[in-house]
Amino acid sequence: MHKIGGFKVQARDDEAAKRLVDHARQLQDAGCFALVLEAVPASVAAAVTEALEIPTIGIGAGSKVDGQVLVLQDLLGVNTAFRPKFVRTWMDGSTLIRDALQSYHQDVVERTFPNGEESYS
Repeated sequence: MHKIGGFKVQARDDEAAKRLVDHARQLQDAGCFALVLEAVPASVAAAVTEALEIPTIGIGAGSKVDGQVLVLQDLLGVNTAFRPKFVRTWMDGSTLIRDALQSYHQDVVERTFPNGEESYS
């Protein structure tokens, strides 16, 4: 990420897309067993997938790859400060975690945690 100047979509023009396909073939020929494609246009990821015999795994690369990966904290909605375009959340983890921590704190302050069932006698 730092080498390419930050988080940004790669291989947007035809020349860069061709280079990516060529590099992917070279990696396959060198013995790679799979390839992760991150932040590339869906059409480019599809072209790479079509050109290779090894599986492609996408993250921000459209649905025409062999598999998907997504950071768990993104999937669970924990990180609200940074959300790439390709992230979909399936729950509001940030709110759930905050509410749980506030409830824990309140129970400790009120001395209702631990209770008798949660203590050794």
